[in-house]
Amino acid sequence: MRSPSLVPVLGAGLVTVVAGAAMSLQGRANGLLGPVLGHAVFAALISFLVGLVLVGAALTASPRARSAAAHLAELVRQGTLPWWLLLGGLSGGLVVIAQASTVPIMGVAMFTMAFVSGQVTGGLIVDSTELPPGGRQRPSALRILGVVIVLAALACGARERLLLGVPLWAPLLPFASGALTAVQQACNGRIRSATESAVVATTVNFAVGTAAMALVSAVLLLTGVPWRGFPAQPDQWWILLGGAFGVVFIGLTALTVARLGVLLLSLFSLFGNLMGALLLDLLTPVEGSLVSATTVVSAAGVLAGIVVTIMPSAGSRRGRGSRT
Repeated sequence: MRSPSLVPVLGAGLVTVVAGAAMSLQGRANGLLGPVLGHAVFAALISFLVGLVLVGAALTASPRARSAAAHLAELVRQGTLPWWLLLGGLSGGLVVIAQASTVPIMGVAMFTMAFVSGQVTGGLIVDSTELPPGGRQRPSALRILGVVIVLAALACGARERLLLGVPLWAPLLPFASGALTAVQQACNGRIRSATESAVVATTVNFAVGTAAMALVSAVLLLTGVPWRGFPAQPDQWWILLGGAFGVVFIGLTALTVARLGVLLLSLFSLFGNLMGALLLDLLTPVEGSLVSATTVVSAAGVLAGIVVTIMPSAGSRRGRGSRT
């Protein structure tokens, strides 16, 4: 007989897959928005502004979140929490710039594989430091093997793109942004641990990212880079919602993590992200999209490597907390 707890878990898993797919929609939206606005940084600014409005509204509406925000300000003022932990949102800005710059060149599927590979690799490095809230964790042989599998699968997919004329920087930029995202996640974890509020940590990220992208956008405008305007076609306005897709991911995973735990949450969300990216490039291709047998094999290899890295037996025996 089917276990009565299986249906809720599968339901939470399906919701998490949808959340992961929202991240692939974010990549497609920002990839289309950059050329429309005139520069990838402009797309990052709009994406962060939309996200900031949404999470700012959530912060304003929650007395508990407002109290946590005041507590965070006090911790930073007293020096209890290092101020530089608030700068994690800068990594998010690079992610959106990478989306807007590389998705039109190589498609959202390849971007996703490169980004996730960088995230897994960066997580291995960051977890060996004191930055994560759980403390330092020594890399295990199994986790290193998982990262090697991920990198091999990425190299397979990237090689095909390079042979077709895609420049080398295109897969390297999302890989680098993914690696820095591991730093961002560790900073967020420290803020969330100190304030006991995911809303506050998310708002700080969007606020810092918005400020940074506004500054860079101002510099670009002053140096003569034109802002070409907003989408003119009625069916293009959805590409302004990249930041909203990110907030959807955060909100849905916050709801399902208690039911699934971190391990299953990671698997379901990454599966949704990779599958969503492949389906977008296959069913609604745009310039740069390519879904070949090599693409599918590479995506499967990346997912297999991720499974190996987050298996319970891949964790450090001396670690004090969950991995990044």
